[in-house]
Amino acid sequence: MRFNWINEVNAAAVLWLLLVNLLAARKGLSDSFVSKHRLVNFLEQIGRYGCMALMVLPAFKTGWAFGFGSLAETLMWLSATVLLLALYSVLWTKKAGGGAAVLYGLALVPAALFLLNGVLLRHPALIAAALAFGCAHIGIVKENV
Repeated sequence: MRFNWINEVNAAAVLWLLLVNLLAARKGLSDSFVSKHRLVNFLEQIGRYGCMALMVLPAFKTGWAFGFGSLAETLMWLSATVLLLALYSVLWTKKAGGGAAVLYGLALVPAALFLLNGVLLRHPALIAAALAFGCAHIGIVKENV
């Protein structure tokens, strides 16, 4: 499966993540966690927005095209993306009384989604952004829990 210069499925996934976060904020479930270290906050934001952009656009990728090596990779990518988005949505509904486990889940799930997409799409820039986001985001949750 090839996506050429834009990945519409991942665009929908990013919009879903944003919508879930927007709904959580409107319901008062969203906490603004920050680190006392400016560099950690900077890496988290660069990683977050970098991941969202690189999941949709194949920037810094040879040939400026997305694609998979086999049908099995395509199916694994699609099913994992749907599963992780569903899990992320469920975790937000459990956040109010869920404690630290839910907070760590809300940090790990998007990081796993971004990293898995980077690996399966063979997108080194997305992998780097996912690692920066994941490490910083989990560190911020650890610092605030």
